[in-house]
Amino acid sequence: MAKQINTPKEWRLLAECDLSVAEHLADTMSPLPTSVISFHCQQAVEKYLKGAIVILGEEPPYIHDLPELCKIAEKYRPSFLSISTQCSIINQFSVQPRYDLGLSLSDEDMRLVLAHTKLIRDFLQNEIPELFSDDNNCV
Repeated sequence: MAKQINTPKEWRLLAECDLSVAEHLADTMSPLPTSVISFHCQQAVEKYLKGAIVILGEEPPYIHDLPELCKIAEKYRPSFLSISTQCSIINQFSVQPRYDLGLSLSDEDMRLVLAHTKLIRDFLQNEIPELFSDDNNCV
């Protein structure tokens, strides 16, 4: 049976693994597996947001919808509105499209998704630095 993720640190570590995989694939594979890279970007943002939601004091719902997760965080910190467009763009590469073999994504589009993912991570590092601290009280 799988262990339930409970702490911001666990969410962050999983997010960082997804982002690392996306970066590695983008740097080393040819041709680029654009849909796989974009899926890992979506997964990273989902996990970063869920970790932030835990720190903000709420249990994250079992959903993959990035705009919805962003809205939950926005209730506590209105500044999350500033990443809502990026969340909407990345959201297109969630679980359902992952299995759409007809999905066509250019290398340029995939690089934009990767850049948006890093922008969201950087935003969270500034907005909720305790998510990136291994000594936070939530762990």
